[in-house]
Amino acid sequence: MNKLDARSSSWRAFVKIDPTNFGERHDKDAFGRRIDATPRVVVLHETVYSLTSALNTFMTPHPRDEDQVSYHTLVGQDGRVLDIVDPLKRAYGAGFSAFLGEWAITNKKLKGSVNNFALHLSLETPPSGANANGSHVGYTTQQYDALALVLSGWIRSFNLPPAAITTHRHVDLGGERGDPRSFDWSELQARLAALGDLCVT
Repeated sequence: MNKLDARSSSWRAFVKIDPTNFGERHDKDAFGRRIDATPRVVVLHETVYSLTSALNTFMTPHPRDEDQVSYHTLVGQDGRVLDIVDPLKRAYGAGFSAFLGEWAITNKKLKGSVNNFALHLSLETPPSGANANGSHVGYTTQQYDALALVLSGWIRSFNLPPAAITTHRHVDLGGERGDPRSFDWSELQARLAALGDLCVT
């Protein structure tokens, strides 16, 4: 982890996407009520297809609200980290969703979502996972290393407890999402513990 930490800056880049696919975090909901937009949950996803395919989608203008999509950060199979939405802004990573019973309605035309207070990170799916199967071969060592470093930064920047790290499958209220498939929590936990962000007894 120390070696990766030392070189991580060379593996991290910012990629500009179309502005229709992200926005500001709202301090009021669609009905004018005050809401807390502080990032307080991390939602893990997978791309299903390649990193290039995901970036092409995010770079494509989507004028309709229901078509807009993005994550804050992508992690490639080789451990490359691509930041595409500033963490202080709102990425459109989840549709109808909630975390611990909480959501925010920021558009009267759409259902509640965690997007206004969530950070979204997606792992690049291995080629064998470019399908609707329930599992695949899983993620690389480099991906788990890079994932832990990104999450460690967010944990410290936003004072997030490790319990605030969850999955798209867990927050999805539509029963349609199962990602990230084949995710190994023990791999992430070991790395967060090594970075001092998780106490493992």
